[in-house]
Amino acid sequence: MKLSLRFLAVLTVAALPFSAYAQAPAGEPAPGPASLDQYTTADALWLHIQDIKKGPAARPATQEEYRAVVTGMITQLYAASTEFVRRFPDDPRKWDARLIQAQTMGPMSQLSGRADEPAVIQQFAALANETDAPPSIRGQARYQLLSMALNDYTRGNQMVTSASILTQLRQFTIDFPTYPGLDVLKYKIAQMLNATDPVASQALLTELANSGEGKIADQARTELATKEKLKSPLDLRFVALDGTQVDLSSMRGKVVLVDFWATWCGPCRAEVPEVVATYKRLHDQGFEVVGISLDQNKDSLLKFTAENGMTWPQYFDGKGWENAISSGFGIQSIPAMWLVNKKGYVVTTNGRNNLAGQVEKLLEE
Repeated sequence: MKLSLRFLAVLTVAALPFSAYAQAPAGEPAPGPASLDQYTTADALWLHIQDIKKGPAARPATQEEYRAVVTGMITQLYAASTEFVRRFPDDPRKWDARLIQAQTMGPMSQLSGRADEPAVIQQFAALANETDAPPSIRGQARYQLLSMALNDYTRGNQMVTSASILTQLRQFTIDFPTYPGLDVLKYKIAQMLNATDPVASQALLTELANSGEGKIADQARTELATKEKLKSPLDLRFVALDGTQVDLSSMRGKVVLVDFWATWCGPCRAEVPEVVATYKRLHDQGFEVVGISLDQNKDSLLKFTAENGMTWPQYFDGKGWENAISSGFGIQSIPAMWLVNKKGYVVTTNGRNNLAGQVEKLLEE
């Protein structure tokens, strides 16, 4: 089943941890099973599901509108797919409907105030084990189960280990060797294991880098090259927006946060208050921040940094994702927050996790 770009946004939301929906506003009232009675045939109801997946004709203007639209789509898709499975159990499209039902079940349970992650896992597991289901459906269900395990791992669930993630990945590779998103999944796991299991992360990246051509292989090669660079003190020099000459070699003896970010990046903006607070509290003790902005609009960057008290130097070349410094270090997503110790070495590329605590420990060294 080919998914529209708008529907992919819904699936992205559906794959998030349950806590992500805690503040989600209620969407438009969704049609329940009774309002679906007008779709009297399998074809009519299936066409209705496809129409929901297309989303609104106009792009939501605000984040609040976007969340409301996604909430409404999830609610309607869950109702329609559940009804399709109930009414047309012999229709071959039931497998696609069951997949949609499972994908929307998690956020639906959260929105109703009755989060039930075990039930969602059970739903995906049942679909993954259906011997009569098409391999593509079973593969997507297994992919979703592994993605949920990854979410648990990153949230610190002690029941999920790097070894268990790798075991699931190996079995997935055996069962679905031609799955379209397999390389993406391997790369995602490599990134997530970088801080906790660098040996496994390195092995996955090497496997991807040697797999041939393509974007993921290129990214893996770039990341491996970056890892080699980071075995030495970080070499970073530039002229900041305010004319300041920045050279990390002159900051030896201090702890430095290298913050790859942009004003158009929502998660980046969300990190700003903590970065500012940490900088104000620990700057006098030897904490510095260096910003690498992936913005393309200089005025927007200057306005945002001034309004939010971001007084540290910023690198800006107006090239967005083609930013010379971020590209040179293989940055594929932002925010990316690197912490550099007093000797100039990058000790973590995940400064977002308890930034103040990490900085305090490095200052004590």
